[in-house]
Amino acid sequence: MEGRLEQKWKTLRNVSSSEQESDRESHVVEKVVGSESKMIESSAEISQSLPDEGPVRILVAHPVGSTTRLVRETLENFTEAEVETTSNALRAFELALQKSYQLFFFGMQNGELSGPLLYELISKAYSCGRGVRQMAPGVVFLREMGDPKLPEELERDVRVKDVISKPVRIERILKSVEHVAEVKDPTAR
Repeated sequence: MEGRLEQKWKTLRNVSSSEQESDRESHVVEKVVGSESKMIESSAEISQSLPDEGPVRILVAHPVGSTTRLVRETLENFTEAEVETTSNALRAFELALQKSYQLFFFGMQNGELSGPLLYELISKAYSCGRGVRQMAPGVVFLREMGDPKLPEELERDVRVKDVISKPVRIERILKSVEHVAEVKDPTAR
């Protein structure tokens, strides 16, 4: 395909550089330009069907309000991310299916569902859902003092970006989102 496109551009350059164009050369230019405009139209259609790039969206689901607030305010103050929070794991599941997120923060124990189970359910829904099949966004797990360790197979999973144990430090939260959102200095305005 590259050879064909390269050949078309060479033809265009040769035709446009000559001082005198014959009718035949004009016809070649019209054909080439016509096919290029079709390619441009089809790529515009593709870009319209893809979700538009907006701000980074992050979902935080943790049963402890103070931890949720710390994560939300840290991300809102040090990044341009839009952060949604909930203390209910079922609500987090609903939100994950309704909206597009680039990262999740889940508590290890979150009411009816554990964080790893919630993430596995979301991952299955993403991969088996209607429309374009996609991989679930990355996840950061937040551990309370008495929470169990992350299962070994999930700990090795590339989608697990970090496991943060309490006490939670702001630097650790920011380091876990560096791959998704640009961390900024809040004092420089």
